[in-house]
Amino acid sequence: MDTTLFLVVFLGYFIGWIFYFVNFEFQKEVFFAWARKTVLAALFFHAFFLAAFFWRGQVPAPANLTEYAVPLLIVLISLFMEWRYGARFLMLFSLPIVLLISLLAIIRSGQAPDVALSTDSGWFWFHIGFILTGLAGLLTAGSSAVMYLLQSSQLKSKHLGNIFLKLPSLDTLDRIHFRSLVWGVVLFSLGILSGLFWAENLKELGQLSQDPKVLLSFLTCAMYWVILSLRLSALRRGHKIVVGTVFIFALLVLTLVSSYYAPAGFHRGF
Repeated sequence: MDTTLFLVVFLGYFIGWIFYFVNFEFQKEVFFAWARKTVLAALFFHAFFLAAFFWRGQVPAPANLTEYAVPLLIVLISLFMEWRYGARFLMLFSLPIVLLISLLAIIRSGQAPDVALSTDSGWFWFHIGFILTGLAGLLTAGSSAVMYLLQSSQLKSKHLGNIFLKLPSLDTLDRIHFRSLVWGVVLFSLGILSGLFWAENLKELGQLSQDPKVLLSFLTCAMYWVILSLRLSALRRGHKIVVGTVFIFALLVLTLVSSYYAPAGFHRGF
């Protein structure tokens, strides 16, 4: 039943993306209206799906919780950014990430990690909450960075096509990217910090040095802070910062999937 309901959520997001794509091509308001309605309906079912777990007193395994919750947070952040900055095609680039993570959740539904976890500690919930919201912010920053690069390439080519006319301005995309990046980096960092307190509480702090996901998370977070520092110091702006974000985005994806194939480590399996 749970998998079937989430499959409905997945199909809702997919149909919504189709409407966004058709609207992008033909610029018809009716398609945009249906895209927004379909995504909002899928978002409602998504929220209901997650609430049902906790209403029944069940907590999904951390891997499943990540794959279930992050897509919802990405959609919420993207919808807010579209409303705040009038960037109506941000969802067109964010939804593919949502669909990929949701598909992974469907494929892995019911699977549990090989290690037993204690979820009684408040640090666990701080860790999960900050990590999930931070990931959603960073993934949204990645999708806006791709939009920025497409718009920038149109300007450099000196042959402005339909993409240039349809996408938001570089200034708008830069603001969306910057704010998503700031919140993503800060929340992701707080997630790592609370994870250290959680591990110390479980007397597992010494095991973290053997965990590839922890090591990659530290590396990814450090690189994001470097990019953010360069952006804040005005040493680098625009295109170079966005390229750096896309590069680290690939490292972030590697970090997320590393635990699925790691032979050992505290995060093995999730």
